[in-house]
Amino acid sequence: MPTALVINPNTSEKMSDSIRAIAAHVFISPWEFRVVNAPAGPESLESWRDYQLAGVTILPLLKEHDDVDGVVLACFGDPGLYALKEVSALPVVGIAEAAFSLALLLGGKFGILAAMNRAIGLMDALVRMYGLEARYAGTVALDMRVLNLEEDHQGTLAVLERVSKELLTRGADVLLLGCAGLTSFTHDLTQRVPVTVIDPVEAGCRMLKIAVEMGLNTSHSGLFSLPEAQQMNGLPRAFSPEMAAYLKTWESK
Repeated sequence: MPTALVINPNTSEKMSDSIRAIAAHVFISPWEFRVVNAPAGPESLESWRDYQLAGVTILPLLKEHDDVDGVVLACFGDPGLYALKEVSALPVVGIAEAAFSLALLLGGKFGILAAMNRAIGLMDALVRMYGLEARYAGTVALDMRVLNLEEDHQGTLAVLERVSKELLTRGADVLLLGCAGLTSFTHDLTQRVPVTVIDPVEAGCRMLKIAVEMGLNTSHSGLFSLPEAQQMNGLPRAFSPEMAAYLKTWESK
């Protein structure tokens, strides 16, 4: 039976529980799935620093779970996604790229709802990287830390509804929840705004499911071609023995 690996690239078990609840609705029998955290690193991902750390720590998870059929990277920043695509023999889907792809099918312009103000610049950069500026209405933030989003569900929902109106005035007809920590708000927000709301975790899981069931895989002949063997020096000075041993395997292609 097909199995999906869903990677939460932070170390928050609470967020993994939220991701697991969404994955359970998608990966029904005969599918199986497992949700795993990054083995070390930030409890939430809120900056370029956090993204870079997470991108490194999650790489060994591919080897630890080499019996799966595909991978979902469940952080809206898609941290380390391109490296995962390069080195994996399986299809790998980032939840941001999945949500963007779905938004293009459902409306003219999409807007992103982010947690922190500093995430606005991160989201702008992500949209530019994917070349989607012409379909982008912008990002607005709740001005809240990621791990605080669920402390007051109704209060956070009220802020989501309020800031969503700003995106509607900019022409957004599809809203993306720009954080895996917002996934539990999808249904309630959908009842309060007159446009489509996309949960990126569900979008990522469903996109992976489609790819696997269609027999599709990441192309390794261009952007995501397998990296050449690389001499790895000084690993014990910077990494744990387990990580150093994993990186050492890259010395042979």
